[in-house]
Amino acid sequence: MNDKKLSNWIKKKTNPAKHVQKSHAQSKPVQSGQHFTKPVNPKKTEHTHSRPHPKKKFTKGSGGKKLRVIPLGGLEEVGKNIMAIEYGNDIIIIDCGMSFAGPEMLGVDYIVPDVTYLAQRKRNIKAIIFTHGHLDHIGATQYILPQLGNPPMYATKLTAGLLKNRLREFGLDKSAKITEINETTKIKLGSFDIEFFRVNHSIPDGVGVFIGSPAGNLVHTGDFKFDHSPAIDKPANMQRIAEIGNKGIDVLLIDSTNAVKPGFCLSEKEVAKNLEEVISKTKGRLIIASFSSLIGRINQICELAIKYNRKVFLSGRSMIDNMKLAENLGYTTFPKGFVKKIGPQANSIPPSQSIILTTGAQGETLSALTRMAIGEHSQVKIREGDTVVISASPIPGNELAIVSVINNLYRQGAKVITNGDMDIHTSGHAHKEEIKLMYSLIKPRCYVPIHGELYMRAGHAEMMRNVVEKNILVTLLESNGDVLEVTKQGTRKSKQKIPANDILIDGLGFGDIGSRVIQDRKIMSENGLLIILFKAYENTKRIIAEPDIISRGLVYVKESQEFAQETKKVAQKAFEQITNENRKIGLKDLKIELSRHISRYIRKRLRREPMIIPIVMYS
Repeated sequence: MNDKKLSNWIKKKTNPAKHVQKSHAQSKPVQSGQHFTKPVNPKKTEHTHSRPHPKKKFTKGSGGKKLRVIPLGGLEEVGKNIMAIEYGNDIIIIDCGMSFAGPEMLGVDYIVPDVTYLAQRKRNIKAIIFTHGHLDHIGATQYILPQLGNPPMYATKLTAGLLKNRLREFGLDKSAKITEINETTKIKLGSFDIEFFRVNHSIPDGVGVFIGSPAGNLVHTGDFKFDHSPAIDKPANMQRIAEIGNKGIDVLLIDSTNAVKPGFCLSEKEVAKNLEEVISKTKGRLIIASFSSLIGRINQICELAIKYNRKVFLSGRSMIDNMKLAENLGYTTFPKGFVKKIGPQANSIPPSQSIILTTGAQGETLSALTRMAIGEHSQVKIREGDTVVISASPIPGNELAIVSVINNLYRQGAKVITNGDMDIHTSGHAHKEEIKLMYSLIKPRCYVPIHGELYMRAGHAEMMRNVVEKNILVTLLESNGDVLEVTKQGTRKSKQKIPANDILIDGLGFGDIGSRVIQDRKIMSENGLLIILFKAYENTKRIIAEPDIISRGLVYVKESQEFAQETKKVAQKAFEQITNENRKIGLKDLKIELSRHISRYIRKRLRREPMIIPIVMYS
């Protein structure tokens, strides 16, 4: 299909009015006993929908079983995507991702979903299906897989390779059961019939998923966009998507990240043109920071490097690992061995003949670009005449970290080019017209925005209420753990709520810190720590000597002798008062009372509320 035909086809498909008329004209006659209900009032449309689909065929003997859609992550954040689909005693899982901790979660590395509900039903789990290889869709697998009894996994070639690398780090690769799939694969998993369709995203090999069951049919788009000139990947298969839509789709679960942005997402071909302009005009050394998963983008940069006689060096572990995997699996077009890991050689060639590809486009603390910016990278020292290109857009919450890195790069003498200066990055998530196109191809009875913060999904839902046919239900699931039920009679939001808490990963710890630990860390970071050591006789509870004080982040004791002496007197008086009133008081209760008395004094004296830790040593 040439560009002109494709453009006309897209316009035709994205015109909702034309689509509605045509789809009704081509529908099969309504069978005897079927009927279309009148649109229910607006207050009820958020909860139930009962328009039988004329093309729908239901399996005999399915009884009153419900198809249940249970998002356990991805509905309150951009990341941590995981969704359970349940029918009777059969469960399949779509994706198993992580999310990065925000600045308020002090010391936490990242967050994974709570799968308690699934772990209790692990015998029912038929498989985990992955839509693509980004960490927000595969990054929790090494933690979740053992809890679920190591079920089979299905993924496309590149996604499977990324999964194997991740599981290998945790010694789980040999026991993992990973089956490669493509868009033509069909799988029978218990009561479910599974099929796939190709979509575009910012990483190759993305797929959407069709899930057929006796109670109804679902489509999960995964993260998607429509790009007729993607890097490395093939364009989304719109004919295949339309074929899926003709099966009769009860529920469409659809990406929301950029749903309220106008028009179409910028093509990777346009990004490549702008990057070529930068590479061709830059006289000095080029350092390009990007996501390590943007394999197509990185491949394009390498092709341009060959064209303009530059060598390419990689910096950052994930960048090196991902490109090695992509090269081994055939997802690159440059000569084998052309790209090299950063080393002394990078500094020995003229600056105008090198490109350094690095991680750190989000200002991550330990990333290669951040270490370059502060002069702590072992191989790369930023110097006058360097040009740093940040080929990425800030993930919400990372803006300040990125600004800090850019400031430090300028201090080192570099020039910095960002997406704000020119289009050197494009998203992997569909804009408004692509969202409408997906709707027109799938033709669902119930439309459910997923993947994103609540405001993203709410805006998506509001937009689509003005686009869809009047008898199409647009449902907003508000949070992780909400349950959508699909039956022969229709679709509704259940009153049941499944626990879907955040599990925090801190170093080697998995789920061993909770909200109390984070709260304690926040108190210490904002108001400091005060440790008071008491020595007393166990029998009489009489204090042997005045208490000792250790302060961190509150006041510097050596420079605040007056405060220290006052605090010691208050602490000793509190100890004597409490023990006089109750000689048999337990150690735990004594510490609680001491903390309360001392905290009251410090709050009045300094208007601060530090963490107070009383230590009582009996003789």
